Amino acid sequence: MAATRRIGKQPNSTTVTLKPVQRTTLSEQVAMQLASELESKRWAPGEKLPSEAELCQVFNVGRSTLREALKSLSFIGLIRMRAGGGSYVSDQHSKYMDKPLLLTKGVLNSEQEVNEFCEARLLLETEIAGLCAERATVQDIRNIEKFVREMKSSIDGGSEGFSDLDLNFHLAIAAGAKNDVLAALLKHIRTGLQEVITKSLVLTAGSELAYQHHRAILEAIKQKNPAAARKAMRTHLRAFQRGYKVLFRKH
Repeated sequence: MAATRRIGKQPNSTTVTLKPVQRTTLSEQVAMQLASELESKRWAPGEKLPSEAELCQVFNVGRSTLREALKSLSFIGLIRMRAGGGSYVSDQHSKYMDKPLLLTKGVLNSEQEVNEFCEARLLLETEIAGLCAERATVQDIRNIEKFVREMKSSIDGGSEGFSDLDLNFHLAIAAGAKNDVLAALLKHIRTGLQEVITKSLVLTAGSELAYQHHRAILEAIKQKNPAAARKAMRTHLRAFQRGYKVLFRKH
């Protein structure tokens, strides 16, 4: 049953009619509802969104679930997230909303294909990250760290070449896992991997979010912490997967 709540303090509060949130996909449901509010111009370009505490209350979800939803919207360019400074409506129209970029000029040509590919990455690369944290040599870690460092330089220079560095980062982690079968499986889907990475980095926000996630993965690997490495990789891949789902349902 739909509920009506207010976002913002009086007298400028906003009434939002919320659809029931399905417990199995909380972050996706929140992301979709927030995306609808943003598209209906609930807030002006550049305007700061309500605080996380207020949004959590409105959607009746925890802070981690809300942040997952916000990261998804940041990935597709609907909002900008500032560390310690809240979230803001994007000043510019998201290129992703003009046409379904994820379904053009590539080997992944349907929503089902993209979803299945994302699921396969989650299963494969999450475990690869854990094994890399256990088995990577000093040289393996140096190689991974090199790609992360070059990603930062790429962003500072306008993100040129970031997608190639992104791909090499994931392949370097596979090499550090010291499992030839898993490494071969990742190389086997290299074309699809390159396509998804390239399309996910159309916006600078996508590159910045990917860089932050890659740093977290790298730190877990350097600390030889398999559980943290798996968690960081899973967080990274799921953020982009949720962003894709928002886009598909908007086209």
